Amino acid sequence: GAPPAGARPAGAQGGRQPLTPEQEAARTKYNQDLKDWRVGLNMTKVAAAKKLFDDAGIGVHIVKFSPARWSDEEIDYAFKAAKAMGAKGVCDEISEEAVKKLGPIAEKHGMYAIFHNHMQFATEGFSYDPFLAVSPAVMMNFDAGHFFGSTGIHPNTIIEKYHNRLFSVHMKDKTGPKTDPANQNQVWGQGEVPIADILLLIKKNKWPLYCDIELEYDVKPWSNPVKEVRTCVQYARNILM
Repeated sequence: GAPPAGARPAGAQGGRQPLTPEQEAARTKYNQDLKDWRVGLNMTKVAAAKKLFDDAGIGVHIVKFSPARWSDEEIDYAFKAAKAMGAKGVCDEISEEAVKKLGPIAEKHGMYAIFHNHMQFATEGFSYDPFLAVSPAVMMNFDAGHFFGSTGIHPNTIIEKYHNRLFSVHMKDKTGPKTDPANQNQVWGQGEVPIADILLLIKKNKWPLYCDIELEYDVKPWSNPVKEVRTCVQYARNILM
């Protein structure tokens, strides 16, 4: 069956105000119902979902469950479901807690725990190194747009250094940190991210990196996300062909 229906109980994402006993009970029940659904899911249903993607010509290489704070049983579900979808790993946001939790479990499943950055590189001293040292199953989903938008540094400095520990690169266009407005999403080709440099470096070295289009700029009313992704794909093809 489907996962538990209905909105998450009031205050469940919160911290804004203390939960009432009724809200706390509702949240506990919601979380338990969701856990029961996850750990009880028959993987044949995931295989059926994979077929829908296969029939549409879409290959799934990564699934972002963000499961680091789930129970161990639910994290096992995340990796099993991702594997059934044909993915090579499960993605979460990068943090010491998440890396230490998911890295060993990814190893157990013969998969990768893949971690996504936002603007952490703008913090002095931030490095991938301590995270990568946790486990060989730890890989990075390097967001080149967030990196450039927050630091102004060429993303190829990271790609060249860590290419053998990068699973994928999030591609987007943004303004740099010294532009007004700073670090803002842009239509591809209208920002300052060196998209061509990134793609051509990976092509030149034949590194097996997925370059994923992350559509984050505002889509105009006369267009839609599918059309905009096609435009981004064509932009990349024009560079690579």
